[in-house]
Amino acid sequence: MPRLPTHSLFRRFPRLLFGATLFLSFLGVTPARADDAAVMHCQPGPWGRISYKYVYLAAPDSILDDFPIPSSQNRWCFVDRTQDWLRIFLVGLGYNAETVNRLVNDPRSLPDEENVTTLYPTEADLLELTPPNRESLAHELAKYTQNPYFHDPICVPDNNVDEWLRGTDMPKNVVDIIRKCTYHSGEGYYFSDLRAVLKYADSDTVARRWVKALTRVRAVMAEVHVDSSDDLPTLERYWSANFHRPDSLPMLDAYAGLPDGGNIDLIHLLPPLPRRLAYAYTSPDIERTGQTPNCHWTSLNFFNYTRQNILLELKIATSHVLDNYTMVSPPYSFGDVLFFLDSNGDAFHSCVYLADNLVFTKNGENEMMPWLVTRIDDVKQLYGRDPGYRIQAFRRKWPEGT
Repeated sequence: MPRLPTHSLFRRFPRLLFGATLFLSFLGVTPARADDAAVMHCQPGPWGRISYKYVYLAAPDSILDDFPIPSSQNRWCFVDRTQDWLRIFLVGLGYNAETVNRLVNDPRSLPDEENVTTLYPTEADLLELTPPNRESLAHELAKYTQNPYFHDPICVPDNNVDEWLRGTDMPKNVVDIIRKCTYHSGEGYYFSDLRAVLKYADSDTVARRWVKALTRVRAVMAEVHVDSSDDLPTLERYWSANFHRPDSLPMLDAYAGLPDGGNIDLIHLLPPLPRRLAYAYTSPDIERTGQTPNCHWTSLNFFNYTRQNILLELKIATSHVLDNYTMVSPPYSFGDVLFFLDSNGDAFHSCVYLADNLVFTKNGENEMMPWLVTRIDDVKQLYGRDPGYRIQAFRRKWPEGT
């Protein structure tokens, strides 16, 4: 059994500055949809027949208005690195002696009282990097929280910048910079040079509009087709977690009884709490707890009728897993909690399995990160930067009579 440490399983995550937020149109936000959104299909299984489309959604102005726009000055911070080390590192990135001397000998680049050395590259320095060298640089800069956009980078789904930013008003030269500066790491592609983009914004309004565009995230809008030809008892058993949470059964019965059946929005088959949270961001009543819900709070509250904020407490949450869940292997079932474990067996993310390749997740603990339905592969792209991680599932142990 993988180790579930008291602190690291539920440690407080670094605040993700980007990665985007989902908000529904009834909250006053209009989803940004791909013009040619294709309908895709899950593999058949006990969950029935599921089809879905990708949608790209962005954070609302009400959240972004409080976001501090950073300076457009590019900067790389290194901690406890000597000038000799920096020179060797920069040469290894392919920079010539003139560029290395300019960066290292800059009067602003002396180590501060915390031994942090900051280099100030030009846009030309950024664009000069080859993809392998850009990846090496990003790997080094991600080690230091002083580089927030490298420590918690923006994930570019499938390395498709054009699709990700389709429909935004970002000019071609700026999109070209984003494409050039996107790098590969682990299972995903990322962008961290926000400052280089903001250099081209001619007003605060434009800068905020571009930041909004960079919060776009790919999500899934899924439907389950139900008609009289389906094995209704199997569907009911699956979506009710073996009849422990029968809330969705009337909906399944109703659609199966229609002459031609129908498509049920997958959200309506979730338990009441995730149904209410899906595609929304943290509300003031949740914020009153003093802690913003993270992925583990979300996963462990999935079947609860009312949220248990005590699960924000590290020791209690860990004890809850050990007492109320059992480790399982594939095939997974509705409501299983998928923990992403590092090479030490410590969990750094979790999400809830829904069906086939779909999960329910909250990717981060701050108010800019929503609850959403997405593909497990997209979660892997976001969290699979470090090699050696693995996924371990845990299934809820239900008390007798529930």
